[in-house]
Amino acid sequence: TMQSLVKTGPSTAISNPFLGAKMTARVAPSPAPSGTATRMVTTMAKKKGIRLIVTVECTEAKGEGATPSRYCTQKNRKNTPERLEIKKYNPHLRRHTVHREIK
Repeated sequence: TMQSLVKTGPSTAISNPFLGAKMTARVAPSPAPSGTATRMVTTMAKKKGIRLIVTVECTEAKGEGATPSRYCTQKNRKNTPERLEIKKYNPHLRRHTVHREIK
Protein backbone atom coordinates (compact mmCIF):
# COMPACT_ATOMS: atom_id res chain seq x y z
CA THR A 1 0.00 0.00 0.00
CA MET A 2 1.08 3.52 -0.64
CA GLN A 3 0.02 4.88 2.75
CA SER A 4 -0.63 2.81 5.81
CA LEU A 5 -2.91 4.23 8.47
CA VAL A 6 -2.24 3.25 12.07
CA LYS A 7 -4.66 4.46 14.75
CA THR A 8 -3.34 4.76 18.26
CA GLY A 9 -5.74 6.48 20.64
CA PRO A 10 -6.62 10.10 19.92
CA SER A 11 -3.73 10.65 17.49
CA THR A 12 -3.22 9.12 14.05
CA ALA A 13 0.18 8.19 12.58
CA ILE A 14 0.63 8.11 8.79
CA SER A 15 3.77 6.56 7.33
CA ASN A 16 4.88 6.94 3.73
CA PRO A 17 7.26 4.21 2.42
CA PHE A 18 8.74 6.52 -0.24
CA LEU A 19 9.70 9.31 2.16
CA GLY A 20 10.45 7.11 5.16
CA ALA A 21 9.11 9.79 7.50
CA LYS A 22 6.23 9.53 9.93
CA MET A 23 3.67 12.29 10.34
CA THR A 24 1.36 12.47 13.35
CA ALA A 25 -2.03 14.18 13.42
CA ARG A 26 -4.38 14.55 16.38
CA VAL A 27 -8.06 13.86 15.91
CA ALA A 28 -10.46 16.16 17.78
CA PRO A 29 -13.05 14.34 19.89
CA SER A 30 -16.69 14.65 18.84
CA PRO A 31 -18.80 16.98 20.99
CA ALA A 32 -20.84 15.34 23.71
CA PRO A 33 -24.60 15.29 23.05
CA SER A 34 -26.47 17.78 25.19
CA GLY A 35 -30.10 17.74 26.22
CA THR A 36 -30.76 21.24 24.88
CA ALA A 37 -29.43 20.68 21.37
CA THR A 38 -31.83 21.57 18.58
CA ARG A 39 -32.12 19.60 15.39
CA MET A 40 -32.46 21.34 12.05
CA VAL A 41 -35.17 19.78 9.89
CA THR A 42 -35.56 20.68 6.26
CA THR A 43 -39.05 20.60 4.81
CA MET A 44 -40.46 20.73 1.35
CA ALA A 45 -41.09 24.08 -0.28
CA LYS A 46 -44.20 25.88 0.92
CA LYS A 47 -46.48 27.81 -1.41
CA LYS A 48 -46.60 31.47 -0.46
CA GLY A 49 -49.51 32.60 -2.58
CA ILE A 50 -52.80 34.30 -1.89
CA ARG A 51 -54.85 31.18 -2.61
CA LEU A 52 -56.29 29.38 0.42
CA ILE A 53 -57.75 25.91 0.82
CA VAL A 54 -61.20 26.30 2.38
CA THR A 55 -63.99 23.92 3.40
CA VAL A 56 -67.57 24.63 2.33
CA GLU A 57 -70.53 23.05 4.12
CA CYS A 58 -74.19 22.69 3.11
CA THR A 59 -76.47 25.24 4.78
CA GLU A 60 -79.83 23.68 3.85
CA ALA A 61 -79.06 20.29 5.41
CA LYS A 62 -78.42 21.92 8.81
CA GLY A 63 -81.90 23.42 8.82
CA GLU A 64 -83.54 20.13 7.85
CA GLY A 65 -81.56 18.09 10.36
CA ALA A 66 -79.96 15.99 7.62
CA THR A 67 -76.27 15.20 7.24
CA PRO A 68 -74.45 18.24 5.79
CA SER A 69 -72.10 17.58 2.90
CA ARG A 70 -68.65 19.16 2.89
CA TYR A 71 -66.31 19.98 0.03
CA CYS A 72 -62.75 21.33 -0.03
CA THR A 73 -61.92 24.00 -2.59
CA GLN A 74 -59.57 26.92 -3.15
CA LYS A 75 -60.31 30.63 -3.04
CA ASN A 76 -58.31 33.72 -3.87
CA ARG A 77 -57.97 35.78 -0.70
CA LYS A 78 -57.47 38.99 -2.67
CA ASN A 79 -60.56 38.70 -4.90
CA THR A 80 -62.95 37.15 -2.32
CA PRO A 81 -62.06 38.31 1.21
CA GLU A 82 -65.59 37.49 2.49
CA ARG A 83 -66.99 34.00 3.07
CA LEU A 84 -67.36 31.88 -0.05
CA GLU A 85 -70.86 30.72 -1.10
CA ILE A 86 -71.28 28.28 -3.99
CA LYS A 87 -73.88 25.78 -5.15
CA LYS A 88 -72.72 22.17 -4.84
CA TYR A 89 -74.45 18.79 -4.90
CA ASN A 90 -75.56 17.30 -1.57
CA PRO A 91 -75.85 13.51 -1.99
CA HIS A 92 -77.92 13.13 1.20
CA LEU A 93 -80.61 15.55 -0.02
CA ARG A 94 -80.10 14.49 -3.66
CA ARG A 95 -80.09 18.04 -5.02
CA HIS A 96 -77.85 21.08 -5.49
CA THR A 97 -77.77 23.31 -2.41
CA VAL A 98 -75.93 26.41 -1.21
CA HIS A 99 -72.64 25.62 0.50
CA ARG A 100 -70.98 28.27 2.69
CA GLU A 101 -67.36 28.48 3.81
CA ILE A 102 -66.68 27.32 7.38
CA LYS A 103 -63.64 27.85 9.58
